[in-house]
Amino acid sequence: MGKKQTTRQAESTPELTSSQVIARVVGPRGKNMHEVQYADGQTTLAVLPPRFRNLIWVKRGHYVVLDPEATSSDKMGGEIVHVLFPEHVKDLRAQGKWPEEFNTKSNPTPSSRSNDIISDSEENSDDDLFVNNNRPVMEETDSDSDDEDSEESGDDNHTETQA
Repeated sequence: MGKKQTTRQAESTPELTSSQVIARVVGPRGKNMHEVQYADGQTTLAVLPPRFRNLIWVKRGHYVVLDPEATSSDKMGGEIVHVLFPEHVKDLRAQGKWPEEFNTKSNPTPSSRSNDIISDSEENSDDDLFVNNNRPVMEETDSDSDDEDSEESGDDNHTETQA
């Protein structure tokens, strides 16, 4: 199959057969192998076929359609038949073929987690701020004594010019 035909096939909404399942990519494992998680929480390895290798990049968190019967190895959980784009996910949800387990967000976003951790008393604390060690530390001095010293030295210079 040519690159144009493969691109056209990848962009079309997939029709799921009875043996195919939807899974979430947990992460790449190398050699075009990806660790995927089924809707029930079980994780396994899936292989990306050569026709998709230089055309589609599969990242962590993407959804794919797997064919578990395509591989005969015990270690392999299946072959990636289709990589789902956000438009495909919307279409599958509208058709009612999307697993309910993937609708709920199991991992909260980092910003919501940080909001839960910070309490009102800790918001005003500067202890957790980044400290740049490449800059000299400016020590706070009494500004009144600096002003008096500069005025005295300025007065001395002024009197010398008059004399």
